[in-house]
Amino acid sequence: MPSRLSIIILVLLVTVAVLPGLLWISGTMRLSADRRRISATAAFPMTVTDVRAMKITLPTPPKRIVSLAPNNTEILFAIGAGDRVVADTSYCDYPPEAAALPKVGGYLDPNVEKVLALEPDLVLATRGTSRELLDRMTALKLPVICLDPASLPEMLDAVRFIGRVTDAAPAAAALAARLEARYRAVTATVAALPEARRPSVLFLFSLDELYSVGPGSHIDAMITDAGGRNIAAAAAAPWPQLSMERVLADDPEVIVVGTGGAMSATLTDAAALQHLRADRRWRGVRAVKTGRVAALDGDDMTLPAPRMVDGLEALARALHPTLFSTDAPP
Repeated sequence: MPSRLSIIILVLLVTVAVLPGLLWISGTMRLSADRRRISATAAFPMTVTDVRAMKITLPTPPKRIVSLAPNNTEILFAIGAGDRVVADTSYCDYPPEAAALPKVGGYLDPNVEKVLALEPDLVLATRGTSRELLDRMTALKLPVICLDPASLPEMLDAVRFIGRVTDAAPAAAALAARLEARYRAVTATVAALPEARRPSVLFLFSLDELYSVGPGSHIDAMITDAGGRNIAAAAAAPWPQLSMERVLADDPEVIVVGTGGAMSATLTDAAALQHLRADRRWRGVRAVKTGRVAALDGDDMTLPAPRMVDGLEALARALHPTLFSTDAPP
C-alpha cells in the first residue's frame, strides 16, 4: 500500500484548479475556486447543489452515511452525526471511533460494490475521487454529494453544509462559530505586523523530499494567516517540488515540516532540526542555524477539517512565539 504521504501528495497534485469551471483530467475531478459553492434548502426533502454543480435530493435525513474522505469523517463525528456513519475509507482514523468502522477502500479508489452493499442514504465524497467511480455510483442511484473545501473558510462552510444535509445544523453552526472565532483571533493578532516582522517560511511534507506549498494551496494561505511569508508563494504550482538550490537562495527563517498523522514519520522539533543539521547542505540555512525548525501535525495542516484550526494556531505559535500563548487551544 502506498504511504499516507504519497497518497496526500498525489491527491493534492491531481486536484489543482487551473482552468475555469469544472474539469475532469485523467479521471480526476478538478474545480476552480468559483465553483466550490455548495448550497442546500432548509428542510427535507432537501435539494442540494454540490461542487460538481449537480443537484441531489435527499427525501429524509440520512441514517446510513458512507464517508469517502478523512475530512468528511472528522466533520461528521464533530457535529454529532458519527453514529450514522456505517463505513469510511482505510485512511479515516480520526476520531478513534472512525478507525473501527468498516472500510470501503481508499478515497481515491473506493470499492463501489462495497458502498452499494451498505445501502447508504448519503455518500459524502471529496476532491480526488475518480469521475468514473462517481458516475458509477450515481448510475446505481446512490445519493453522492461532493465537497471541495480548499481553505480554512471553505472548511467552515463545509461544516455548516454537512450539518444541514445530515439534519445536524445547530450543532454544525455552533462548531463552525467556535472555529471561526479562533481563526479570527489568530488573523487579528498578526494583522498589523509589518513585512519585516513576518518571517520567511519553508513548508515541507517530509524531510526526505522537497515537496512544498505554493500559490492557491490552503497551506500557503495558512502561512499568510499565521503572519508568515511563504518562500514558494510565487511557485508555478500550488504543490511544487523545490530544488535545493532554490531553498538555499531563499534562505528561509523558519522551516515547518509535517509529522505524524497523514505524514510518513513522527518527529519532534529537536529531531527534525538534528536531521537537517546532519546534512551539510542545510547547515547554512538561517532556520537551521538559529534552530527555528517546527514539526507540526500533518493532519492538522493538510486535512480541511476542524483540526485545521489547531494547525493554524500551532503554526502561528511557531512563527510568533512571543505573540501567542503556548497553552492548549480551547
